[in-house]
Amino acid sequence: MSELVVLVGNPRPASRTRALAEATADAIAAPLDGRVVLELADLVGVTFGPEPACGSGAVEDPFAVVRAARLLVVATPAYKGTYTGLLKVFLDQLAAGALAGAVAVPVAVAASEAHLRSVSAALRDLLAELGARLPVPPLAVLEPALANGGAGDAAVAWADQHAAAVVRQVRGVAA
Repeated sequence: MSELVVLVGNPRPASRTRALAEATADAIAAPLDGRVVLELADLVGVTFGPEPACGSGAVEDPFAVVRAARLLVVATPAYKGTYTGLLKVFLDQLAAGALAGAVAVPVAVAASEAHLRSVSAALRDLLAELGARLPVPPLAVLEPALANGGAGDAAVAWADQHAAAVVRQVRGVAA
C-alpha cells in the first residue's frame, strides 16, 4: 500500500484540481513510501459529455487505499458552494474515525472567495469527522491562480509555510 494518497474529487478527469493536488503532494516532500492518485471521476465513471461513463476498476479497493494512507491529500473544486457530491459519496462510505491514522491536507479550488472559504472549511470539517489529523490550514486557491501552470506556484507558496508541520505530524503518526 502507498503511504501517500492523493484523492481527487473533481468529476472531470485530468482537471486543474488534480494538478494542484499532485503539486501539493510534491511540495510537501514527505518521507513516505509510494504514492497513489485516486481520481474519483475515473474510478466511478462520471461524465458530463454525451459518452457513456465507465469506471476504470484500476484500483481493487480504493477505500482500503485511503484508510491505509499516512498522508492524504484530498482535493475538490467548489460545486454549489461546497465540495463535490462525488467526493462526499465516496467519503460517506468510510466509518467515523476511519482516517485516524492519517494526516490530511484539504485542497480546494473555487471561482469566488466566498465559495473558497466555505468549501475549504467544509472539507476540513468532513476530514476531521473521519478522524484525520489536520495540522495546517487547507490549501485554498481561486481558479484564476491556476491558469498557465499556476498549480505548482500555489502549492509551493503554501508548502513554504506549512510543509514542515505536515511532515512533523506524519512522522508523529508513524511513531
